[in-house]
Amino acid sequence: MGTAMIPKDEMTPVERSRAIKTGRDYDRIPCSPMVAEHVIWSTGISVKEYLYNPKLAAEAQAKAFEYFGYDSVSVSPDHHGFAEAMGSLFRYTDHERPQIAQSCLRNLDDIESLEPIDPKKTGRLKLCIEAVARLQEAVGDRVKVGSGMGGPMTCASLLRGADNILRDMRKNPEAVHKIMEVNTQNLINYMSACWEYGVGCSVGDSFASCTVISPKDFRVFVKPYLKRVADWQIKNIGQAGNLHICGDSKPIWQDMAELGFSSISLDNAMDLAEAKQVFGPILALKGNVKPVETMLLGSVDDVIRESKECIEKCMDTPRGYTLSSGCTLPIQTPIENVEAMVNAARLWGRPKK
Repeated sequence: MGTAMIPKDEMTPVERSRAIKTGRDYDRIPCSPMVAEHVIWSTGISVKEYLYNPKLAAEAQAKAFEYFGYDSVSVSPDHHGFAEAMGSLFRYTDHERPQIAQSCLRNLDDIESLEPIDPKKTGRLKLCIEAVARLQEAVGDRVKVGSGMGGPMTCASLLRGADNILRDMRKNPEAVHKIMEVNTQNLINYMSACWEYGVGCSVGDSFASCTVISPKDFRVFVKPYLKRVADWQIKNIGQAGNLHICGDSKPIWQDMAELGFSSISLDNAMDLAEAKQVFGPILALKGNVKPVETMLLGSVDDVIRESKECIEKCMDTPRGYTLSSGCTLPIQTPIENVEAMVNAARLWGRPKK
């Protein structure tokens, strides 16, 4: 694929977003692969340096944006940042994302004393807030700056342990609701701190997937709390951001549509054409090129081909479509594959005149 074949962007991401929202002409659909710590390639830092040095994190995100020209940038505590701030322990290595080492709520008695935290003073949350502020100052005039939060159920699984939280849903439902209440308030506190810099937050609640819990449990233990997150954003920002749930989410699509988020990001296990029938009239869609099979292990041509398929399925989504990966990219994803996804949007995501 020669570079001469690829049309140049005629708009900045901010200009493109404004044009799409106001119904004006735009050059191409947005493209926002879920890169997270993948950007460390741009400055040669380690994952731990990225996570614990706000200046280096903002610099890596800004440099990766300058290289690719995609449509959003973000520095995020994700789910592990919130759980760590609450007392869970994680293992850190130079080139992999953090892995849970020990959950902090090992006894039911620990849950009784659980209280929300101040993200401006606690753990990596305060570092992320500084990083998004730096990133907003560096590139916010050209590209949307955001932050991503692990959803309340995913955070709960890291605070209590996956097996324990699943067991608690049956034997100790009040304890689960207590954890979810505190986690939801933590997310609201973090969103409020980020919004002081004009930065909105997306939500990724992987443990809320129907691959893990039943639709009934989603409606009892998850939906009310995600609704509170979306309601806070609508009240204080004007609209809610993006929601991503991994794995099989089809049994709860209608529930997700009712939450109030402005866009839904779908795992690559889900079919975008089917999702468009449910979500298309009411909110925007985002996704869903395979992050491992295609983005990590595939060729440039594989990425172009699958990206084109996604675009063809969703280009006409009434509320808008953003080309993206089906989940967060592995850190070792080839740079040329990320570039290929953005180039696919430039090639195939141009609106018909």
